[in-house]
Amino acid sequence: MAQAISDVPRVHTGPRLEGVDLLRGLVMVVMVLDHTRDYFADGSISPTDLSKAGAGLFLTRWVTHFCAPTFALLAGVGARLAGERGLDSGALARFLLTRGLWLIFLEQTVEKFGLLFRLNPSLLLGIVLWSIGGSFVLLSVFVAARVPARFVGTLGLVVIACHNLFDLVPPDVGGPLRPLVGFLLRPGMTELPGGMTVFIGYPLIPWFAVVAVGYWLGGVYGLEPRRRRAVLLTFGLAAIGLFVALRASNVYGDPRPWSSEADGLTTVLSFVNCTKYPPSLLYLLMTLGPALVALSAFDGGIGAIGKPLATLGRVPLFYYLLQWYVIHGLAVAVAFARSEPTGWLFIDSFPVQPPLSSSFGLPAVYGWWLVALIILYFPSAWFDRYKRLHRGSTWLSYL
Repeated sequence: MAQAISDVPRVHTGPRLEGVDLLRGLVMVVMVLDHTRDYFADGSISPTDLSKAGAGLFLTRWVTHFCAPTFALLAGVGARLAGERGLDSGALARFLLTRGLWLIFLEQTVEKFGLLFRLNPSLLLGIVLWSIGGSFVLLSVFVAARVPARFVGTLGLVVIACHNLFDLVPPDVGGPLRPLVGFLLRPGMTELPGGMTVFIGYPLIPWFAVVAVGYWLGGVYGLEPRRRRAVLLTFGLAAIGLFVALRASNVYGDPRPWSSEADGLTTVLSFVNCTKYPPSLLYLLMTLGPALVALSAFDGGIGAIGKPLATLGRVPLFYYLLQWYVIHGLAVAVAFARSEPTGWLFIDSFPVQPPLSSSFGLPAVYGWWLVALIILYFPSAWFDRYKRLHRGSTWLSYL
């Protein structure tokens, strides 16, 4: 199977892969739900704490678990396809290096201001753009060295399968290397000399592994369409089956075991309550399996209903950066309209935690989510049209 994906001749797939765009657009819509909840729901309740959170809040958070792994996987797929469109290894390595550094820069500037609505040069963020940007930088090294995609993908699979072994290492181990361990393996706050604070939500190594698998998987788009769909479906179902088997055993793959609860629904929620920070083996199997099944299904055509989602999927970075300003700005406007305190909306720390007096119930959170999506769609559709009209512009490839 690896030989089939890695080494077959390319076939023409058109300027865009609509199934990929549709899946990316779908998870981007779901992503906005998670970030709307961050600003509008009661921040004192962890949605994954089944002793406090109800099923509705838990599932609202759980469905958004599919976003980050899908982004990382498709980032790797996109990197592979960029190389297949005519870039030699040197040009692709340069593109990945510069794009990766650009993403890291955007997270420390444009994204951070959208999150905080104030300047804070002493805080560095290590979240989604850092993880993908850092992964591109690391991937550029493999590409420049002409390492075959199947070896890069195999390395990613090994890391995904084995990095939960680090759960056995006590969290206080590391000494002077502890900040490096945080950057690479474990999330958390890290204090650096000179008063700098780094918030690492997405440590590099486990997320690079997902990008690496995506880079290998991108070769599937050189297969004949029917075979391509079969390969994606087979991989997706295999991942789901492996998740169920490993999770049922409660032996390996996630530091948080599931348990039988007082009722069947809560037991099921416990079963799928896997660890995202850092992403465990079971978390990635649980999310990437359905993502691959969706890629197979969407590969047959997106239909009229899928076109708006594919539009969003063609402008992922523009949409991702804009959504922070739309959601955060909407929260500020609503707080002013309700004569509620707004100090917590202009913060110098992360993540945000709305006070109970300013929070909404879950139905209202879904309402504000829909408002945010409507606001986001129109500038995103405009930018998609602009990109298609100026397809030869180099700078647009960085947005």
